Amino acid sequence: MVGWCKLIEDDEKKAVIAYSLEANETCDGTLIYDKHSKNFTVAKKTTGEHNYLTDAFICPLRSRMRRNMEIGKKYMVMTG
Repeated sequence: MVGWCKLIEDDEKKAVIAYSLEANETCDGTLIYDKHSKNFTVAKKTTGEHNYLTDAFICPLRSRMRRNMEIGKKYMVMTG
Protein backbone atom coordinates (compact mmCIF):
# COMPACT_ATOMS: atom_id res chain seq x y z
CA MET A 1 0.00 0.00 0.00
CA VAL A 2 1.10 3.54 -0.63
CA GLY A 3 -0.07 6.73 1.03
CA TRP A 4 0.31 10.40 0.34
CA CYS A 5 0.71 13.15 2.92
CA LYS A 6 1.19 16.87 3.12
CA LEU A 7 1.94 18.90 6.26
CA ILE A 8 -0.49 21.82 6.27
CA GLU A 9 -0.02 23.25 9.78
CA ASP A 10 2.66 22.84 12.43
CA ASP A 11 3.05 24.54 15.81
CA GLU A 12 4.26 23.61 19.29
CA LYS A 13 1.02 21.78 20.15
CA LYS A 14 -0.03 19.95 16.99
CA ALA A 15 0.67 19.07 13.39
CA VAL A 16 -2.14 18.94 10.84
CA ILE A 17 -1.50 16.56 7.97
CA ALA A 18 -3.55 16.08 4.80
CA TYR A 19 -3.48 12.49 3.58
CA SER A 20 -4.84 10.03 1.03
CA LEU A 21 -4.24 6.38 0.19
CA GLU A 22 -3.46 4.22 -2.84
CA ALA A 23 -4.37 5.75 -6.23
CA ASN A 24 -6.05 8.76 -4.58
CA GLU A 25 -3.28 11.39 -4.51
CA THR A 26 -5.56 14.30 -3.58
CA CYS A 27 -4.68 14.45 0.15
CA ASP A 28 -8.36 15.11 0.88
CA GLY A 29 -8.33 13.58 4.39
CA THR A 30 -6.99 15.23 7.53
CA LEU A 31 -5.05 13.83 10.49
CA ILE A 32 -4.18 15.82 13.60
CA TYR A 33 -1.07 14.84 15.55
CA ASP A 34 -1.03 15.96 19.20
CA LYS A 35 2.61 16.60 20.07
CA HIS A 36 2.03 16.21 23.82
CA SER A 37 0.11 12.91 23.80
CA LYS A 38 1.84 11.71 20.58
CA ASN A 39 -1.52 10.47 19.27
CA PHE A 40 -3.24 10.93 15.92
CA THR A 41 -6.89 11.87 15.47
CA VAL A 42 -8.72 11.47 12.17
CA ALA A 43 -10.41 14.82 11.59
CA LYS A 44 -11.63 13.83 8.10
CA LYS A 45 -11.33 10.47 6.38
CA THR A 46 -9.88 10.41 2.90
CA THR A 47 -12.20 9.41 0.06
CA GLY A 48 -12.86 5.67 -0.16
CA GLU A 49 -10.88 4.91 3.00
CA HIS A 50 -11.46 2.19 5.57
CA ASN A 51 -10.34 2.59 9.21
CA TYR A 52 -7.83 -0.26 9.04
CA LEU A 53 -6.05 1.42 6.10
CA THR A 54 -5.55 4.66 8.04
CA ASP A 55 -4.32 2.67 11.05
CA ALA A 56 -1.76 0.91 8.81
CA PHE A 57 -0.68 4.27 7.37
CA ILE A 58 0.01 5.99 10.71
CA CYS A 59 3.13 4.00 11.67
CA PRO A 60 5.01 4.77 8.40
CA LEU A 61 3.74 8.35 8.64
CA ARG A 62 5.42 8.70 12.05
CA SER A 63 8.69 7.61 10.41
CA ARG A 64 8.25 10.22 7.66
CA MET A 65 7.59 12.90 10.30
CA ARG A 66 10.80 12.03 12.17
CA ARG A 67 12.72 12.82 8.97
CA ASN A 68 11.02 16.23 8.83
CA MET A 69 8.37 17.49 6.48
CA GLU A 70 8.08 20.85 4.75
CA ILE A 71 4.74 22.63 4.90
CA GLY A 72 2.87 22.25 1.61
CA LYS A 73 5.13 19.57 0.09
CA LYS A 74 3.46 16.26 -0.82
CA TYR A 75 5.26 13.07 0.23
CA MET A 76 4.73 9.47 -0.83
CA VAL A 77 4.80 7.02 2.10
CA MET A 78 5.23 3.29 1.49
CA THR A 79 3.34 1.21 4.03
CA GLY A 80 4.40 -2.30 3.09
